[in-house]
Amino acid sequence: MQRPTAKTMASSRAVRTNYSCVACGAGPAGMGFLFHAYRTGKLADIARNGLLIIDKRSSLGAGKLGDYVNVTGYSMVKTFLECLEHECFEKVLGDLSECSSLDRILTAAADSTPRLTDVGTLLTVAAERFIAHLTEHYDVEVLRGHEVETIRCLEDGRFEIVHHDTRKPATPLLITSDTVVMNPGGRQRVEEIDGLCRMLRIPSPGKNVKTYTSDDLLRLSSAKLVDTFAPVLAQTAPRRINRIAIIGGAHSAFTMAERLATDLGDIKLHEIAIIHRSPIRLYFETAEEARLWGYSVDAAKDVCPITKRVNRASGLRYRAFEVACSILSRGGVSGAKPRVELIDAGSGEAARARAAECVANSCAVIHGAGYGPNIPTLLDHWGAPIPLQVCRGGIEIDPLGRPLSINGEAISGLFSFGLGSGFRPDAQIGNEPAFRGRINGVWIFHHDIGGRVLTGVLQALDAMAPLQF
Repeated sequence: MQRPTAKTMASSRAVRTNYSCVACGAGPAGMGFLFHAYRTGKLADIARNGLLIIDKRSSLGAGKLGDYVNVTGYSMVKTFLECLEHECFEKVLGDLSECSSLDRILTAAADSTPRLTDVGTLLTVAAERFIAHLTEHYDVEVLRGHEVETIRCLEDGRFEIVHHDTRKPATPLLITSDTVVMNPGGRQRVEEIDGLCRMLRIPSPGKNVKTYTSDDLLRLSSAKLVDTFAPVLAQTAPRRINRIAIIGGAHSAFTMAERLATDLGDIKLHEIAIIHRSPIRLYFETAEEARLWGYSVDAAKDVCPITKRVNRASGLRYRAFEVACSILSRGGVSGAKPRVELIDAGSGEAARARAAECVANSCAVIHGAGYGPNIPTLLDHWGAPIPLQVCRGGIEIDPLGRPLSINGEAISGLFSFGLGSGFRPDAQIGNEPAFRGRINGVWIFHHDIGGRVLTGVLQALDAMAPLQF
C-alpha cells in the first residue's frame, strides 16, 4: 500500500493537514480532557493552531459506555451530572431537560445509580452540543467515522498520523500535529484467557470449552445472551453440571455473573465460578460504615488518605456490592437459580486446584479481568515500532500521561489515559495504598486526570518551535 502524503490528504479533504493538537478518541476519557480544557479557559490554547478530534464512531461522547445492556453504573447520578454543572457550560449545553431521551437520568434520585445506557445518552447529548459550540467558536474540526492506524514520531518532535475513513479502509490519509492525545479505549481479547490462566498458575481451557469476553457479552440483550449460550448448555452430557467460569474479581466479573444467573438460570445453567487472584474488596464511604457491616478494615492499607473512603479504587460499589454480598452470604445472586462459587486462586494450592478443576469442567470460560491497550501502532521517525512498557492494566505512563518506552523514556508530546492505559494512585489523586491498579472514571477524567494531561499538552506546545513556511 502506497504511503499517504500530506498532498494526497489535502486533495481528498478541503481542510488543513497540520494541527497543534489531535485528540484520537472522543469517548469519556477524550471528552473529559476537552471539557476540562474549556472549563479552565485553556481550550483556545490547545487549539492555537487547530484542534482535530478523530473518532471511529459517528456519535461522540460515550464510547462503548452506552452499549452495555442492563448494566448499572459504578457511580451515582450526581457524579455524572457534576461533570457538566459549571457556569461556563450553561449556554454551551443549554437546557438538557428539554431532551426527552434524558428524562430517566435527569429525574432520578441524585444518589441513585443509573443504567450505563442512560449515562451513555447523557454523555452523547452533552458532547454533541459541546462540540457544536467548539467548531463554531474555536479552530476545531471533527472527523467522525475515522480510525487511526499509525502515529509516527517525527525528528522535529511533531507527529505524523495515518488514519482512514471506516467506509474506505484501503485509502489511508495523513495529517501532522504538534501533540497527540490518544484515548481509543481499552479492549478484551479471548486470546488473553491463556495468559490469565498462566498468571493464576492453572491450565488453560480445553479445545472444547467455549471462550468469551465480558466486554462482548455485556453488550448483548437478554434474548441474545440466551441465544448465545443455549446451544452451549444443551451440549452438556446428562447429569453433568452446567458451569460457566469467569476469570476476574472486579466490577465486570460480578456484573457478568449477575447477567448469566438472571438470564440463563431457566435454560439449565447450574453453576457459575468466579475465579480471582486476590481477596474480594468492598467499597464503603467510611471505616465506621465498614465496621458496622462487619467488614475488616486495615486503616493503613484500605483507607484513602484524602477522602477517608474504604477501598475507594478497588472496592465493589452499588449493584456489584449487592451482588457480591448476596454471593458471599447465600452462594448465589438473589432471586436467581444458579449457584455461584468464589475461588481465590491466589490463596493456596487447594483453591488453585479447585480453580483448575472448574475451568477444565466448564462449558464456557469468560474473560472478566479488565482491559488491555487498544492503541494505534506507534513508530519512530525511521518507521520502526516503538515498544512501550505494558504492565497489568495497560500502558505505563508518567505523571503527565505520557507513555513510557521500554527504556523508561516518556514520549514527549504524546499522551494517553483511560481504559488500557491510565494513571496509578499518588499523593495528589489519592486512593487506598493497597491499590496498585489504574484509575478510571468519568468524573476523574473531567477533573484531576484531565487537568494533568492538559498541563502536559500545554507544556509541550509552549516548547514547540514554530513551523517554518
